[in-house]
Amino acid sequence: MSDQAPAAEFDAEIRDAANELMALHGSEVENATTEKMIEVLDADSMEDVLYWLKVRQCVRNMSGGERYVRRMPDKIIWAVEQAVEQGRNHLARMLSRIYSEAKAEDDRERGERRK
Repeated sequence: MSDQAPAAEFDAEIRDAANELMALHGSEVENATTEKMIEVLDADSMEDVLYWLKVRQCVRNMSGGERYVRRMPDKIIWAVEQAVEQGRNHLARMLSRIYSEAKAEDDRERGERRK
């Protein structure tokens, strides 16, 4: 599934979830969908992972945002998305653990820079 798919290509359930999350999380919506996708990936529910991947892509499409891949965690989550799309579930699970570690380190470093 491409990030550039028109919002109409997502079913109503996906669009409704994306709209709710955008209203709830504002500019942090993509981070919220990332965390949810990783959470369900760790729970071994590939059906739920695919659902949240679609919601994440719909959010990106509806907000007009481009994929952000400047920081390491963002690059890893992109790799997780690609692994899920290709049915490489084991790889997606491994990458999700790496994502969690990289995100924690990135958050720690950003917190230190703010001091």
